Amino acid sequence: MKLVEVDTPMVKCGKQVALASWLLASVVGCTSDDRNWKETIPVTGTIFVDGAAAEGVMLTFHPAGGMDKTQPTETTAMTDSEGQFKASTYEVGDGAPVGEYTVTFEWPKLNAVSMRFEGDKFKGKYAKLEKSTYRITVESGKPVDMGRLDL
Repeated sequence: MKLVEVDTPMVKCGKQVALASWLLASVVGCTSDDRNWKETIPVTGTIFVDGAAAEGVMLTFHPAGGMDKTQPTETTAMTDSEGQFKASTYEVGDGAPVGEYTVTFEWPKLNAVSMRFEGDKFKGKYAKLEKSTYRITVESGKPVDMGRLDL
């Protein structure tokens, strides 16, 4: 059996479209990351409550000057079973953008039925931005270790 290649105008056009698509995908795939993300710096620490590592504490990092209106971000963290946390802005554990922050804490319980976090074991004691005494400065190229925080 002999295969015959058909080269009609429609087939030529299809080949050109396929080639153009492949070239475009190749060029786009090789370009640099253009997500326009701010630089993030690692921010870590450990939280203890009554002398024990506290799992599931949620931290929120509030920018000192308020939310950046031109490129808003939100930085949060949650402690693991050893009470350790890593701040996250764009990806898990990537850190916080350069700036000054006030940190607030909440310790919700996971509702096993709804699979949602509810309440605060701290009863709001560390959740109020205006009452928080936890402040950090994040500088370019300088990871921040907040150390052990006893709440």
